[in-house]
Amino acid sequence: MIGRLSFWYKDNVSNEVDCVACRLVSGIGLLGIGAFLLAQSKRRPKPLESNIMKSLAAAVGLIGVARLADANFLKANAEEPKEQETKTSKTTSDHQFFFRR
Repeated sequence: MIGRLSFWYKDNVSNEVDCVACRLVSGIGLLGIGAFLLAQSKRRPKPLESNIMKSLAAAVGLIGVARLADANFLKANAEEPKEQETKTSKTTSDHQFFFRR
């Protein structure tokens, strides 16, 4: 059954890693979280708590703006070294627990 689900998932995944709709949803979501944190920081009676929550709100808001602007530091590296994959396959074949039947 798990094999059937994995084939179904592979068919439904788009080849585009970072689509515009994904950036819009996550960026606006992060901006909303930042706005919520800013609103909650105003309700804190202690100045230390308020300042910490305002700094968290600013950080989340900046990440949301960077996500909307498609910043380079948020992009994943698509390259994976081939040498490490061959080394890991040799080590997993030694153990019977990871042996595929």
